[in-house]
Amino acid sequence: MPDLGRRTERWLMYAGPLVLLLALALLHVALLQGALSPAGKALLLGHFGLVLLWQPLVSGGRRLSWAGMLLFGLALAGIGLWLSWGLLLLWGLMLAGVIGGKVFCHPAPRERGFYWLLVVYLVVALNGRVMPELLEGLAEVPAVLPLFANWFALPVLLGAAVLGLPCGGAQAADALDVVGSLIFALVLGGVALGALAFMFVARSDYVWALLQALGSVAGALLLMALVWSPRKGFAGLGLAISRRVLSGGQPFAHWLDEVAELALHEASPEALVRAAMERLAGWPGVQGVFWRCAETEAMTHLGKTSRHVLQLRHGTLEVAVYGQQAFAPTPAWHLDLMLRILAEFHAARLQAQRLQALSFLRAVHETGARSTHELKNLLQSLDALCFAVLDDGGRNPAGVQALLQGQLPEIRRRLDETLQRIRRPREEDLQPRPALGWWQALQARHAEAVLRYQQAGPLAAAALPAALFDCVADNLLRNALEKSGAPAVQVRLVAGEQGCSLSVEDDGAAIETERAASLLLRPLASDTGLGIGLYQAGRLAESAGYVLRLEENRAGCVRFCLSPRG
Repeated sequence: MPDLGRRTERWLMYAGPLVLLLALALLHVALLQGALSPAGKALLLGHFGLVLLWQPLVSGGRRLSWAGMLLFGLALAGIGLWLSWGLLLLWGLMLAGVIGGKVFCHPAPRERGFYWLLVVYLVVALNGRVMPELLEGLAEVPAVLPLFANWFALPVLLGAAVLGLPCGGAQAADALDVVGSLIFALVLGGVALGALAFMFVARSDYVWALLQALGSVAGALLLMALVWSPRKGFAGLGLAISRRVLSGGQPFAHWLDEVAELALHEASPEALVRAAMERLAGWPGVQGVFWRCAETEAMTHLGKTSRHVLQLRHGTLEVAVYGQQAFAPTPAWHLDLMLRILAEFHAARLQAQRLQALSFLRAVHETGARSTHELKNLLQSLDALCFAVLDDGGRNPAGVQALLQGQLPEIRRRLDETLQRIRRPREEDLQPRPALGWWQALQARHAEAVLRYQQAGPLAAAALPAALFDCVADNLLRNALEKSGAPAVQVRLVAGEQGCSLSVEDDGAAIETERAASLLLRPLASDTGLGIGLYQAGRLAESAGYVLRLEENRAGCVRFCLSPRG
């Protein structure tokens, strides 16, 4: 049975124009017989069945349930009992709209001509046969008008049969322009209502009122066509309506221009996203915006939440938009497109910063190469001195002493300068060492500074990577002590189950928001150097399984924390 249903559906798909033509022929015979007579109602039931076969509401391979069959039987009974000329007029307008919608879906002139002829037939049948029956007793209709409609249908249907028999096809079966169908139905409904208005307001007879309605609608459509297409110095109404429909009434294009402008001026990805979200929060109906980037853990927010939320994620950007009411499909699609474009700008800015970080690292590596070359020269100088001392054999101790006094201070100065440029520890320096010994050495190394030390946990049994903690502690303490106002600095070491954690806190001024967001993610310009110390410390912490983060940033409490990842 399913195979039979599919074969029947496929046959009807290719014989669609013939089925539609037979349906309209039954409609015409029913109008000639009298649509409200028993024979006319029987013909109309056959007409409705053929229309449903031509444009099926249910697929051919689907079984109807008992409830569906009951509903279908009630619909047929309702048609037989309450069918009237008014319902027939409404049905004709709907059918003309569906057939008119097919016109926009077929580029071939033969197929378009077939559907145009059927629309013409329905217009003549509705205005020449159905409307006069509906107005019987209310207005005088010339007897020649129904006669003309009866005979005019024959050549139109024959011409449609000549054009439509070869027009079937699987591609054409389901093609339907919904907007075009609505326009057709509204235009024909406007003609019918306009004819009634001219009849009862201007006291015109039906034929003259129908001509006036047709002329008015045709004039309105002509005027609409003139202002729809672009002309010299005029963009056209179609462009304005299309932009309005695409934007959904929201400042879509304006927002995109602003984001493109922000991408040219904002230095950091975080500032770009925040500025874009501030503009998005001003959209009509948007109550709050929450977002998170891949490089940050916290969720940043503007506004407040509601029960209507739209979750979007593109690339490294995750956004939650809260609205005063549920988002319709068009605004939701616009928001998705806007945030997709913002994510592309954000990714481009991240890529630019990665390239900038690579340029910093290249500068550091070049500095390391220069330092290595300087060390090689120093070693060669020391080798020459050693050779001179050993070669002398004690014969000229005064000359050797003078040589050493003249060369060693300069070699020491150059060695100190070179060592100042070498800060990256070796891999073997990251091996765990006793935490208590490192903690005592740190206090001894910074004994001259005014620092407050605190410790917690079993330090005697704990271990830590000394090189990593040395690098982080030196950077954090130097930055804290160089702050203006001589802030109080507190150093705290905590030994836990997962490892040791080090925090450095000062009571100075807070770090700027944009600078704090980028502090550990990339090298930053500094007054005292390349601004790469904390960046290198953060990368070294990652390689050792630790995380260096800015835990607190407010006036009176700026705290950095180095802790195990996890």
